[in-house]
Amino acid sequence: MSESYETALPEAFDPETQEGSHFDVVPIGTYTAQVVDACVAQPKSGNGYYVGLTWQITEGEHEGRYVWQRITFLHSSTQAVTIGRRQFKDLCVATGVSEQVSDVEVFKFIPCQLKIGIEKDKQGIYADKNRVSRVLPLETATPTKPEPKAAAPAKPEPKSTATSAPTDATKGNGPAPPWRKPASSVGDDIDDKVPY
Repeated sequence: MSESYETALPEAFDPETQEGSHFDVVPIGTYTAQVVDACVAQPKSGNGYYVGLTWQITEGEHEGRYVWQRITFLHSSTQAVTIGRRQFKDLCVATGVSEQVSDVEVFKFIPCQLKIGIEKDKQGIYADKNRVSRVLPLETATPTKPEPKAAAPAKPEPKSTATSAPTDATKGNGPAPPWRKPASSVGDDIDDKVPY
């Protein structure tokens, strides 16, 4: 049995009274988001495969908005594959996936930090669109170098005219150990140990 088709609408449509589609990009920034859809597909060129991810922002002013990401997985271009594999590793780290991956469903519904940028069409034909520039674990905070702690003011000693800075000996704790760092150096090398 074949289907029959009609061309008449069930009711008239008046373009003057209707609103068209409009889409504003999400502002540049870092957002909490999770993958709500993931697939593996071939590009139109048929050259290789990519992982397609649909991210949904889960907090803040833009909660509920979607951002899309394509990660090159296989391609004839070695450079494209290198970049894609780095992005895929970032995704694994951000979602806590450490075992071998054979299905991209494992990345769904795990909150992450998403750094989102805006990509502009150089020819000016297409509208601006969002671009996922980095995926990070949710608990990763932006590393900042702590301010050095100020030295405690010296307690004046009753019969002393010395102007030197206090030592542990003047506090009644004996001489300062040779391994103790000055307070101002605490945290100076923290940037070297925090992963980005």
